[in-house]
Amino acid sequence: MVSARGTPVPAVRSKGVQLQGIQKYFPANGVHALENTDFDLRRAEIHALLGENGAGKSTLMHIMAGYMAPTAGRIRVDMEDQHFTSPADALALGIGMVRQHPRLTPGFRVWEACILGAEPGFPGLLHPRKARNQVRNLSERWGFDLPLERDTRDLTVSQRQKTAVLALLLRQAQYLIFDEPTAVLTPKETQGLFELFRLLKREGKGLVLISHKLEETMAIADRVTVLRKGKNRASRSARSLGNETLQALMFGMDHKKRTRPVKDRALGADSSRNRSLPAPFGGLASEPLLVVQGLSVEVPGQPFIRQIDLELFPGTILGIAGVRDSGLETLELALSGVLAPSRGTIRLHGRELAGKGIRTFREAGGAYLGADRTGIALAPHLPLQDSIIIHAHERSLRGILGKWGVMEQGFLDAWAACIMSQAQVEGSFRTRADAFSGGMLQRILLARELAEKTSLLILAEPGWGLDRKNRERLTGELRRYVKPGRGVLLFSTDVEELAALSDTVLVLRNGAFSAQLTLDPGKKGILPMDVYKTRINQAMVGSTQEGSVEAV
Repeated sequence: MVSARGTPVPAVRSKGVQLQGIQKYFPANGVHALENTDFDLRRAEIHALLGENGAGKSTLMHIMAGYMAPTAGRIRVDMEDQHFTSPADALALGIGMVRQHPRLTPGFRVWEACILGAEPGFPGLLHPRKARNQVRNLSERWGFDLPLERDTRDLTVSQRQKTAVLALLLRQAQYLIFDEPTAVLTPKETQGLFELFRLLKREGKGLVLISHKLEETMAIADRVTVLRKGKNRASRSARSLGNETLQALMFGMDHKKRTRPVKDRALGADSSRNRSLPAPFGGLASEPLLVVQGLSVEVPGQPFIRQIDLELFPGTILGIAGVRDSGLETLELALSGVLAPSRGTIRLHGRELAGKGIRTFREAGGAYLGADRTGIALAPHLPLQDSIIIHAHERSLRGILGKWGVMEQGFLDAWAACIMSQAQVEGSFRTRADAFSGGMLQRILLARELAEKTSLLILAEPGWGLDRKNRERLTGELRRYVKPGRGVLLFSTDVEELAALSDTVLVLRNGAFSAQLTLDPGKKGILPMDVYKTRINQAMVGSTQEGSVEAV
């Protein structure tokens, strides 16, 4: 840099984190995840890191937080070169990361997990009362409302995220990385989290925000860095980027191409959709596919649900809205056979499923994909193929050897390759699952469930981790799935997702349905889109005015 007089001006040296020329190569699947990528985070700023699925966002931040080492490149923290061998090294220098699915120590209570490794008191001695009070005070300060005495294994996804954030705040981290932090939060919770972000910024901390919710992200970010195919395409002020420019940087296409209905070999469906209800299967509109009556679930460690009634008709997508702590996860686990209800009935095609387990649910024609990818949905430390074939492995038991439990490897390899092709994910299915990005794994898991011969699909947060392009593909695929008379139950905390996919939305609050909302612009008196989304928001947090929605 030179002054107006042409004399050199020394560069201003300020505290922050600089990643320079970062490269990351995964030899197991031959993928160059990052190629000479630069990124910097300053003190007292909120820096959004954006890009489509597989762009390298999470890989770059895992390097910054010490979870993996770069193949090449330089890391500088507060103007000093650093080399991280573990997340503990990065945390010692003030860098912490809250991942999409935080991994907490099982068997520990929430307050114990928060202070683990940073216990107050003399080394080797723990003062439980002091530690609990320290965690409780900070939790109350930020309005986290965490069950501090609960075992971490019994926490919902959103509670695990909050616990991970609290643990970093206790350690006074100066640079915090948030990977999809609002994915399972209500608008009110998101607003509260963003207030926390602003306060942390005012206190001089630097924040990285990875998100696919562009509108809310751009509203809070000071700067934006866009990655595409492992390279830094731009680092600019958030105010200088319009929506069209941002989309072009992320996807490398112009506006007309981005908004054209999506058709492709993998999904074979038009992503544009008719908001009116499709014709029911066989013309039997009066015959529901799924009937739930008087369902109550009272399981320790899970939010209770009481006296739930619902009907799902063929050819429809029924959205179930709510926060994860309102009983949303409890209901989906009960309907899919993971949890046994204390009372009530669940009938799919007239077959009773209540309390008979997930195998009976699947035998009756059901499929389920939960929100917890690294818990129920897949095994992150095993080869990806093991998670892909989980439902198909029995079909590989063929011939004489099959009678003795020997699986046909050729069939399994072909099945895994087919699922990855349907998901449009490149790489080897023999690679460990956690080597793939969150968005890639979500696409693979969705393709795995859609490949089964089912009539009911229960999905929880299906768009979690998907970029705009793949959300559009998901919309088209679900419409194609229900068209011949199948049904989808969509459990989500994302209002945009509910509005885009659902024909009708039931709002679950405090363990019971509190409202029912329907969107159909073609019918007089039914809610238009903007009002529809607002009413869902209000009902989820209990602020809906009387008469604004149909009571349940």
